[in-house]
Amino acid sequence: MKAAVFHGPGQALSVEEVAEPVAGPGEMVLQVRHCGICGTDLHITEAHGNAIPGGVIGHEFCGEIVEVGPGVAAHWKVGDRAVSIPFVGCGACAHCLSGRPVWCRAMRDHVSGKVSGGFAQFTPIGALGSVKLPPGMPWDAAALVEPLAVGLHGLRRARLEPGANVLVVGAGPVGLAVAMWAKALGARWVIMTARSPRGAEMARALGVDDFIDGALDVRREFRRIAGATPDVVFECVGAPGVLEQCIGYAPIHGQVVVLGGCMQPDIVTPALAMNKELTVTFALCYDVRDFEVTVDRLSRGVIDPTPMITDRVDFAAFPEAFEALRRRTHQCKVLLSPFA
Repeated sequence: MKAAVFHGPGQALSVEEVAEPVAGPGEMVLQVRHCGICGTDLHITEAHGNAIPGGVIGHEFCGEIVEVGPGVAAHWKVGDRAVSIPFVGCGACAHCLSGRPVWCRAMRDHVSGKVSGGFAQFTPIGALGSVKLPPGMPWDAAALVEPLAVGLHGLRRARLEPGANVLVVGAGPVGLAVAMWAKALGARWVIMTARSPRGAEMARALGVDDFIDGALDVRREFRRIAGATPDVVFECVGAPGVLEQCIGYAPIHGQVVVLGGCMQPDIVTPALAMNKELTVTFALCYDVRDFEVTVDRLSRGVIDPTPMITDRVDFAAFPEAFEALRRRTHQCKVLLSPFA
């Protein structure tokens, strides 16, 4: 099969012929229809990242089952459409059985390439971490289930109440996912801020109430727009210094929820949070329930994230498209279509 192979930091992904995966016990093989490029993919292929040289990454995938392994046939069959958590666990521990394979001590992941990932024509997936797609769901929407589940998990960690005022810091796919879910779950004001106003048009198209240029006084602008302070601030950037900014934006007894995966050491002044008695909550990935709810809400039309998709590429264009996302760009979500 064709796959985009990572050989090392500073090297473009290489499209090569590699062996097709085989479904082991409790596993299936998915024929990949789309796989999105995530900011995490870019981070882990840099010098400080943990992508495995010689491996295949890619974790925002959807597709069709082409092989089922032992112990799976009672629930899955060839031809089923599916999305899957990109973590394959042992299938027997409490974490796996509760839909949280990311915590399994034997976990192997598509993110770093320990399991051959979705930047390929086929990828192995764990049955317990997979969710069936309704027959009529467009593949474009299905390709966004994973990043949407990240946003939903953040909202669940925040225990967001209807009528809350929300500030989303970061206008990338995770920030946009958080904003969409916040509106769907009854937030009163959902306002986004970012260093650049490039994402303002996309944010408004997805239902964000207003956008604040990060060069302005964000606290003052939020109060001017909403007439109140934010109840919850979502950090969706993952860069040094941003958590400190979010602590500054939050009011007394407010909450900061961290979804941005900062891979570098950061400096935070605890007294700033202490003096406000803030709650700072971290959100890691998702569980199967987040995927199930996301698929359900997409199928019902409660949310429509497809405006986030700004490009679709085949293998010929993929390495260049991947590297281009390391620089400032108009692109939001770029999808690899391995059989295009």
